Amino acid sequence: MNKKRLDVVVKYFFPLAAGIEVNVMNVYSYFARNGWDVYVHTTTDMPDAPDSLSEREEINGLHVCRYKWHWYGFVPDIKWGETKALCLHNFDIFPHSWLFVKIAILRFIKKSEIKLFLTPHGGFTPEWPIFPFWQRVIKKFYHNTIGVFFVNNLVDGLRSVSEWERDKTIKLGVKPELVETIQNGLEKEVLANIDECASEKAKKTVDSLGTYMIQIGRIHPIKNQKVAIKALKELPEEISFVMIGPVTDFAYEKELKETIKDLNLEKRVHFLGVVTGFDKYYLLNKALLGVHMARWESYCNAVHEYMSQKRVCIVSEKTALEELIKDGINGFCVGVDDEHALAEKVAYIFKMRGSQEIKKMEEENFKFTKGHSWDAIASRVESFYNEKFDNK
Repeated sequence: MNKKRLDVVVKYFFPLAAGIEVNVMNVYSYFARNGWDVYVHTTTDMPDAPDSLSEREEINGLHVCRYKWHWYGFVPDIKWGETKALCLHNFDIFPHSWLFVKIAILRFIKKSEIKLFLTPHGGFTPEWPIFPFWQRVIKKFYHNTIGVFFVNNLVDGLRSVSEWERDKTIKLGVKPELVETIQNGLEKEVLANIDECASEKAKKTVDSLGTYMIQIGRIHPIKNQKVAIKALKELPEEISFVMIGPVTDFAYEKELKETIKDLNLEKRVHFLGVVTGFDKYYLLNKALLGVHMARWESYCNAVHEYMSQKRVCIVSEKTALEELIKDGINGFCVGVDDEHALAEKVAYIFKMRGSQEIKKMEEENFKFTKGHSWDAIASRVESFYNEKFDNK
């Protein structure tokens, strides 16, 4: 295969390690190792620190180009005459809309045969109530009209990360033949001996925590950590709640801390911040269970990771999480704001831990995740892209 240049556009990138950023890092690092020339165009921003990152960097074989964020997004330095494909991640109005227009013009005047790939990560079919009213009205109108038009007429391939997302995308009017479902992967750490590889700091942390349920995810209302905190009040005092992830909404962090104080749970709720690598998986491996009561997910790397460590999971129903967790089979699904039902299921798992029923659930989860390495997933994405290159 001749070396091809790919240009990837995503608002945030490493060192942020949330779902989209982890996906981009792992998929395109594989591409780079496989001989592709990959340029990641992103912003100099972290969610809590605008314009704080360097403009140029090489990471895992990727050429990272960062730009200041403006109301129109940013202007990536794409070599339109050289690149073979533009890969858009998420589905933002800016800079995506004018990039769509740019490609339409280049194709119309026959100046470029560039391929266009889109991975919305649920951004095309978001949880609309999380947006302020006027932003929701404008963005929803854009998605349902111009957005669908752009996708159907300009996008060569749309990667959905779940069948749930695929169905919703097609229901909005996107052509089914454009959409390929390729779920997210798991890091290489899941294949290691976690007990041997974890740091002494992680081991001491686990020893100090005792029995705990755990949730990975940014501190943000959409991740809904508050319901797990409220459920904790109904559970035995020996059970605590651990949160791993960056704070991306400081008002929500304050709200959580006020709830913790009001319920006298200061000693039972733990914010551990960002934990990565072997230490993250060690914390998952030693947890009683994984909880993920998010209001919306298009797939969920975190639940996938809980499952890889044989953890029974409790998740919110009526989301894409039900594609991973089948109620009563490998975990439980409850109402998104039902802390009582959540507490009941946690208490049940606590009581039945070590039983054949729980062990069967744990094995179901582990079996599901086998073969889901990021390299295996990235290989499928590469094949998807190559198929579109071959279809001239």
